Amino acid sequence: MKILIFICFFSFISSSYSQEVKETFWERMARYHDIIQYLAQGSLDSRGLTLDSLFKPNVPSYDQVAKSINKQINNSTNMAITSDTYEEDFAATVNSQLSKAKSFKILPNTESFELRAELIRGAKKSIHVLVWAVYDDETGFLFQEQLLNALRLNPDLDIRLITDGNIVNFRGRSVLKNLEKLSGGKIKIMKWKSLRYKANGSHRKIFIVDNEHVIVGGMNIGNNYSHLATQNKWRDLDLYIEGESSGASAEKQFVDIWNKQIEEFPKLKKKLAVMERPDIQLDVDQNDISVTFVDQHPGSAAKNYYHNIHTAVVKLFRDAKSTIDIENAYFIMDPIIKEELRKVIKRGVKVRIFTNSEKSIDEPIVSMPVMSSARDALGMGAEVFLKKRLTLHSKYMVVDGKISMIGSFNFHPRSLHFDAENVAVIFDKNLAKDLTDHFESGIREEYHYRNPKEIKVDWTFMGLLTNSFYFDFL
Repeated sequence: MKILIFICFFSFISSSYSQEVKETFWERMARYHDIIQYLAQGSLDSRGLTLDSLFKPNVPSYDQVAKSINKQINNSTNMAITSDTYEEDFAATVNSQLSKAKSFKILPNTESFELRAELIRGAKKSIHVLVWAVYDDETGFLFQEQLLNALRLNPDLDIRLITDGNIVNFRGRSVLKNLEKLSGGKIKIMKWKSLRYKANGSHRKIFIVDNEHVIVGGMNIGNNYSHLATQNKWRDLDLYIEGESSGASAEKQFVDIWNKQIEEFPKLKKKLAVMERPDIQLDVDQNDISVTFVDQHPGSAAKNYYHNIHTAVVKLFRDAKSTIDIENAYFIMDPIIKEELRKVIKRGVKVRIFTNSEKSIDEPIVSMPVMSSARDALGMGAEVFLKKRLTLHSKYMVVDGKISMIGSFNFHPRSLHFDAENVAVIFDKNLAKDLTDHFESGIREEYHYRNPKEIKVDWTFMGLLTNSFYFDFL
C-alpha cells in the first residue's frame, strides 16, 4: 500500500511539469514512461524491492558505507592538516590525484557566466561541459548561441556536453536538440544514464576549456543561476581554477565519465567516439597551489560503487582543529554525517551552517527534512543560519581557514545513493579566506538561530511519508 501511495503521489507531481517543446503523442507517452520509471523504480531499487535487487541489493546500508569510509581513512597515513604531506595523504585517501593550479577566483552567479562566455570566445582546442541541466530559457539559448558562434569561428573546436539523461525529460530539451542539429552533429551531446537503475543521475558540474581553464561549483545553465531575465535570483557560487596541471586533472575526470558511459552503452560508439585521457602536466612551480578533483558514483549504478566525497567530508571533519563553515542548499544529514558532525562539535570545533529555510527552499517536499536537520545540528551545538527568501544553491565548505571544498555535492542522502557528484578540494589559505568572507557576507543578511525551539518544523502527511519512505532519494 505504501508503494502504491508513493507511485500515485509522484505520478501526480510529474504531471505538473510544463512542456516547453512541442511533441507527438507517442513522444509524450515515452517521456511520461521515463519519468514514472525514474521516480518509482528508483525508490524500489533503494529499498531492494526489484526482482534483481532481491538477490543483489543495490544500495549499501549506511553501516556498510561507514565501515568502508573508516577503512579508507584508516589505510591512510593520517597526517595532521598542518603536515607538509597532508595534501598527498588526503588525495590518496579519496582515490584521487593531486594536481597544481596557478590561480583561483570565486565566481558568484553573474560573474561565473561572464567568465564562461569569455572562455568560450577564446577557446582554441576544446570546450567540455559536464552539467546536470541546461534550461530552455534566456540563459540556455544564450549558451547555445555562444557555442555555435565559437564553432563557426573555429570549425575544428571539440565541443562536448554531458548532461543528466533523466532531467532532460523535464527541461532543456530544445537547447540540446538545437546544438546537435544546428552544428550538424559537430557538437556532441551525451545524456548520462544508468543502464540498469533508472533513478541514478549525474549531478556533476564542471566546465573545461582547452584543458587549462576550469569552472566547478553548484550552477546549472539557467536564469536562476545567471540572474538573467529573472527576479528569482538564487544565491550560488562557482570557482575558477587556472593551470595546465589542474586542467588536465579535471579533463581526465571528464574523459573517464564519457568513456565509462560508452562502455555501459556500446551503441553510443556509433555516434560518440571514445576519448583519450590527457597526461597530468608535471612542470609546475613551487608556488603553485594544490588541488584535487574528487568524484563520487552512486552505489546503485555500478557493482563497484565509490563514495569518495563522503570519505573526504568525514576525513576533513575528523582532521579539523578549529572551524568548519558549511554553505549548502539541501542540508539533510544522513546517519554518517550526523554522527561525524556530533563528534566534531563535541571536540570543540566551531561549526557554522548556512542553508535554506522553508521560505527559500526551491523544492517544498524537502522542507520538513531540511528544517528538521537544521534543528538537530543546532541542538548539537552548531551555529545555524537559514535563508529567509530566494533560494540558496551554493555547495562549499571551509575547514580551519586552510582547506576548501566546492562542487556539486549536497549534504543529503541522494548525493550518496543516487546522484554522481564531483568536487574540487583546494589547499590554500587565500582561497579559504575569500570563501569565508563570502560566507559571512551571506549570513549577515539571514536569521541566526540560537535555540532549537526557534526552528519550527511543519509535520505534514506528505512530509512524513517522504521522510520515512523516500529518505534515501531526498
